[in-house]
Amino acid sequence: MYEYDLIVVGAGPYGRSIAAHATAAGLHLRLLGRRTQRAALPVDERKVTAVRPYGRDGFEVVTADGESMRTRTVALALGPNPLTEPALPAREFRPHSPCGEADRAGPAPARHKRFYAAHPALFRRLPTFVRVLLTDRPTGPMSGGTTRYRASTDRVTVLSMPVRRRLSRTPDAPPWVDTRFESAHPGLFFAGLLTAAFFGPAIRSAHGAEFTARRVLKGVRRRLGTRPR
Repeated sequence: MYEYDLIVVGAGPYGRSIAAHATAAGLHLRLLGRRTQRAALPVDERKVTAVRPYGRDGFEVVTADGESMRTRTVALALGPNPLTEPALPAREFRPHSPCGEADRAGPAPARHKRFYAAHPALFRRLPTFVRVLLTDRPTGPMSGGTTRYRASTDRVTVLSMPVRRRLSRTPDAPPWVDTRFESAHPGLFFAGLLTAAFFGPAIRSAHGAEFTARRVLKGVRRRLGTRPR
């Protein structure tokens, strides 16, 4: 019924790292995306136009030339374009947390960002409004020293609207993910910039790819269990 255990969409640092870990674990997978540099694994560079639910608990991934592939799980490791948009000024931002605490607080100290850049698992355990303080305001090289950006669920246009509505409270918020990067839609995982709001500054650069790949692999294996493809 399913051709693959996992399809990874996105061939940047996060997608390649997830694919490498999954291959080493013996999973049958396919990596799709635009090649940004030489990769040890084969990369299918066709554009993905749709990722939609298939069967009882799987997905159908469709490419621009019309090929349809069926998989048990999907990891979306999409790059910053076209997922990001300029963030609202801090005074206008309304996090999904009680009383809008982040609006009344000042910028997070740089030392806190440096600490959580090295400890993404601890960052995930922080209250929502604290995570907002540590990710929404730029500090030096962690933000690129330029414009701030936020990733939002409504920019993940390869997913159907019903699926996107399940992923976050509002379309302009990033998709919710658990400690293994699995979203509210079972079997659908996210990686990269879309998850920075949950795992912190490390995810804004390639430094978070190894941490992400290990966690995603645990989530995928848990989802697959012992069931055959």
